[in-house]
Amino acid sequence: MSSIQIPFLEIISLIAVFHCFVLSFVILFSKFFRSSHNRFLGLTLFIIAIVGINNWFWDIGINPKVISILDLFLWQFLYPVTLLQFFQKTSNNSSKKTSNHKYLYIPFFVLSACNIFISLSTIFNLYGLPELINNNISQFYKGVSLLSVIFPIYTIILSHRFVVTHKDNIIKKWLKQLWIYLSIILLFGLSLEFYRFIFSEKLPLTYLWMFSSIFIYWLVYKGMYQFKLSNDRYEIRTIAKSEKNKSSANTNSKNSHFKKLILLIEEEKIHHNPNLSRDDAAQKLEISNGYLSQIIKENTSGSFSDLINHYRIRDVQKMLKNPKFDNYNLLSIGLECGFNSKTSFYTNFKKQTGLTPKEYKDK
Repeated sequence: MSSIQIPFLEIISLIAVFHCFVLSFVILFSKFFRSSHNRFLGLTLFIIAIVGINNWFWDIGINPKVISILDLFLWQFLYPVTLLQFFQKTSNNSSKKTSNHKYLYIPFFVLSACNIFISLSTIFNLYGLPELINNNISQFYKGVSLLSVIFPIYTIILSHRFVVTHKDNIIKKWLKQLWIYLSIILLFGLSLEFYRFIFSEKLPLTYLWMFSSIFIYWLVYKGMYQFKLSNDRYEIRTIAKSEKNKSSANTNSKNSHFKKLILLIEEEKIHHNPNLSRDDAAQKLEISNGYLSQIIKENTSGSFSDLINHYRIRDVQKMLKNPKFDNYNLLSIGLECGFNSKTSFYTNFKKQTGLTPKEYKDK
């Protein structure tokens, strides 16, 4: 009995497909990653893994029955939609807007139904097809090949606006990186599909899966890091709420608006909102933002951002001195106290204290 010789690169590709399956199941079923938006990312990876295993058997020239069944569905029209919905759900848009893109599932269902109808005759020999359909099968798949290039480009362009409008800078940065990496892989795959459309020849996808495997490892690392940050921030917030600290608002200012501002900071922790603006604070005080700047300068000799960052750093210092926060990431503490990026946190902390957060904690 002759054995099948599988090239080394094909083995690497198979490992990448396997990792994609594993990661999709972790995201879909792990309680740590379970959420409405992560569900779409997990589905996207699962569908891509199905496409990968189909193409892997195609590349090595083997066609098991189960692969023929999976090949009945045109998955290339499904994962771009689930990926779009992941980006849309992750952004701060309403679910109502998400439902507006449900029409994008139509190509998958309609074209898959046509493919099943044709394949049950041409591959499974369950019935014969009319001569008119037989004569146009090649044209149908030529059209599918062209749509396989156009459709993902359309959805990836749609998803970009959800990435750039996210309000949290940390998450926004991670989403941008994810979008860029996926776009590069997608465009590489589309170039192979475009070659197939022009020359009616399917190229091996080995190198595509080599790139995909690198992306999957990156996704695991970044995903775990983002989860750690998110989990730390949740626990820090919970501990901070349980700490029954009395308000230390004791300003000598005679200005009632300035006193009220300090109370909003001390008691409502408005400075923990990374998107807090001077306009927001002025609105809460029911004064103009120009007058707000004036009373802050009269009482502190600084600007609105100087005052807010001062209280953010003060809260960070309190947490760094508190043993209850010893096990938490320094960046998580800074983000929870209102800074919107690592750079902003470290720069302002050193400007006010003369030390980095780590140096301060060590002292």
